[in-house]
Amino acid sequence: MAIAPEPQNFIERALKPAIYIPRYPKWMVGKPLLWATCFFGSLGDALFGYDQGIMSGLLVNEVFIKRFYSDHGGIDGTTHGINPNLIGITVSCLQLSAAIGSLTAGYLGDIMGRKRCVRVGGFIYFAMAFLQGFAPNLACFIAGRTIQGLGVGFLSMTVPVIQTEIAAPHRRGLMVGVEYTFLIGGYMLSCWIDYGFNFLLPKDTSWQGPYFVQMGLAFVLFAMSFFLPETPRWLARNGFKKEALQTVADLHSAGDTNDEGVKHVFMEIEQAVKYEATMGKVTYREMFTKYRKRTLVGITAQMFAQLNGINVISFYLPSSLAAAGFDNRRSLLFTAANAIIYTSATVPVWWLADRWGRRPLLIFGGIAMAVALSIMCVFNQANGLSVTTRANGIYSFVVIYNALYGATWGPMPWLLPAEIFPLRARSKGMALATFSNWTFNFIIGMSSPAAFDGIHGYYYVIIACFCLTSVCLAKFYYVETANHTLEEIALAFGDKAFMMEDEQVIADAALMRRPSVKAGGV
Repeated sequence: MAIAPEPQNFIERALKPAIYIPRYPKWMVGKPLLWATCFFGSLGDALFGYDQGIMSGLLVNEVFIKRFYSDHGGIDGTTHGINPNLIGITVSCLQLSAAIGSLTAGYLGDIMGRKRCVRVGGFIYFAMAFLQGFAPNLACFIAGRTIQGLGVGFLSMTVPVIQTEIAAPHRRGLMVGVEYTFLIGGYMLSCWIDYGFNFLLPKDTSWQGPYFVQMGLAFVLFAMSFFLPETPRWLARNGFKKEALQTVADLHSAGDTNDEGVKHVFMEIEQAVKYEATMGKVTYREMFTKYRKRTLVGITAQMFAQLNGINVISFYLPSSLAAAGFDNRRSLLFTAANAIIYTSATVPVWWLADRWGRRPLLIFGGIAMAVALSIMCVFNQANGLSVTTRANGIYSFVVIYNALYGATWGPMPWLLPAEIFPLRARSKGMALATFSNWTFNFIIGMSSPAAFDGIHGYYYVIIACFCLTSVCLAKFYYVETANHTLEEIALAFGDKAFMMEDEQVIADAALMRRPSVKAGGV
């Protein structure tokens, strides 16, 4: 047990932990603890992945549509007579509040800790899943979904930070890759849950069932937050240095604080904390001055993660397939089948992110997705095609697009912002990046129904152009971060990283035996 430094304001006095007591059992120390903590963070991702899929299935559920949209043109159980903007609001209200939640978590994450932020997010998520599952009308449903977005914002900001701060340098891509697989796995689960419960039509359980599953997942996450460890970098920064060293050892060397690898990692953490303490707390203004390039990399990576079109597919795929000629249940089945391939495509990233690097994956993915989207436009707009040929053609290239996205522009924008910022700016940097994600997620979700209604399949060409723009950014502006410690990455941006001379610290930490980042290098 250790005592933290004196809080400096009312919020810190109210929320900052005064002591830290590890609560995980000793038998978990080592790899079990590392992977349990990874699972804990990844479950948080699975929850907001689940939420992205749940709405796509409900929009082709007759009982759900009649219950909530009867007064808005949905009395026949379809969305044909409903204003597309109302559909957009129902889908996108969560994204807008998630943007606010991510900024809030960016501030609170430095005060109350990473795992407590996840606990708050999990509780909000659980409570609002209950409210949506028993909502009496559309206004109540939208209110519950909007408030739930705050919890999603907490989770989406905090989880990648947890993964990067507990991972070894050569395993950081693996850890965040696992996290992203859980995110898409949550989406896949919701697709199959939507499909399974659709067989209970015309009972209310056909649309309520997915929310019951959502509540169960959120409860597991909330419970896990009480006994898993805080990240060692947050502990070191907040005065719990002995506990930080022990946590590094418990995660990576079965509790042995004398392990050479543990001492090397902790030396870098301690030196970075000492140096950053001389600079005081980071402000959002400083994020756009001192850390401008990092901030722009984080914001644009998450921005193009949305502008490259994934949620155009995720939110509206069942509706698009139904419009192309599939019946509602078949559209749900094909959406769920697509989700299996989408999830499977994320698995190779566990190794490729660290072996190939971040930038090559982004460049390849942007080009290949642009091609797939262009072909989707052709199938959508070509004259003389039969309903079956059109629907099958669109679906085939949706599957290809999703696989490409899942292996490239899906996981990398979550990894980059979490690893490029120094410790003092990590929460605020990740908050800004996540805010960008949810803001553009909201814009895409809100505008897509009207865009498809106005320009139809040509909307895919616009998204393809965004993909090619993102390729240029990755090629000419982004920095490669694979296989370097979080503290070393500062040198890639031309910054000082440690209290002592940077090269001396790197040498003392025995890091020269592998390629090291040099000041200003890319």
